[in-house]
Amino acid sequence: MGTSMDELHSIAMPTGIISLDSVLKGGFPAGSFVMLLGEIGAGNAEFAYTSVLSLLELHQNENFSGAFGNSVLPEKICYISLTRSWEDVHDEIGRGFPEDLYEISSKIDFKDFSEEYFSRTSVPTEWVTTGPALTFDSLREKVSGKGLISEMVTYLDENAPKSVVIIDSVTALAEYCANPEHSADWSDIISFFRGLQKISKEWGGMVYALLTAGILNNSLQEQVMDCADGVLIFEWDDFGAAKRQRVMHVKKFRGLLPQLERANLVKFETSVTTDHGFAISKVKQVGWQR
Repeated sequence: MGTSMDELHSIAMPTGIISLDSVLKGGFPAGSFVMLLGEIGAGNAEFAYTSVLSLLELHQNENFSGAFGNSVLPEKICYISLTRSWEDVHDEIGRGFPEDLYEISSKIDFKDFSEEYFSRTSVPTEWVTTGPALTFDSLREKVSGKGLISEMVTYLDENAPKSVVIIDSVTALAEYCANPEHSADWSDIISFFRGLQKISKEWGGMVYALLTAGILNNSLQEQVMDCADGVLIFEWDDFGAAKRQRVMHVKKFRGLLPQLERANLVKFETSVTTDHGFAISKVKQVGWQR
């Protein structure tokens, strides 16, 4: 069953990042499709990891009371990877987070689309296949299959309702569509994300999509961001040669940005540590500049 728009207007989905949820008065609006656009190393992936691991911890500890009265936890955490294996992602979590969060990460529903992504490329099958050996029948089924985006849609329809989903990544999906050997093209990406923004309202959960800044040209990057409900930008601020500070900007967020503007909250200093993952280290009241 979907969630009505009236219900969504009154429900927040917490990010699990306490320092941010307290500012947001509970979290992001349920049903949000959020683009996480980040410079390399600026924290967008760490934001996504910290969010889902913290939500899993709240579920496990059964100590979530909905601090702001309108917050609900997701029923499931899903991670869609286009090029990376679970072992790779799991090892990264293990290096960057405390042991208890590393252990709880096993509860993530991980979907690896590497085989679909690398099909019809020069990458050897054994590089991306971790399951049973490829047979003639399975090869024939894959070649005649629906294609990467259609397979992603099928997975999302079955798993995204009431869930938090990470799509890793928009950058890889754009590179996939740039390959002339694949049937998908740029218009398919835009149609996919516009449809995702619409259907996410019925799902009532939250979708994070990771995008690396500077890979796509500005026009294509703006097209992707236009599809999302919210766009968070993660970048580095320079304070001289000796110091660089991670910052997060709220570029847009439908239904939420006016609230942040009124409080002059659109920019946050952030930190990433092995003790807590991603956190807001300082709220900067910088006002809204057009």
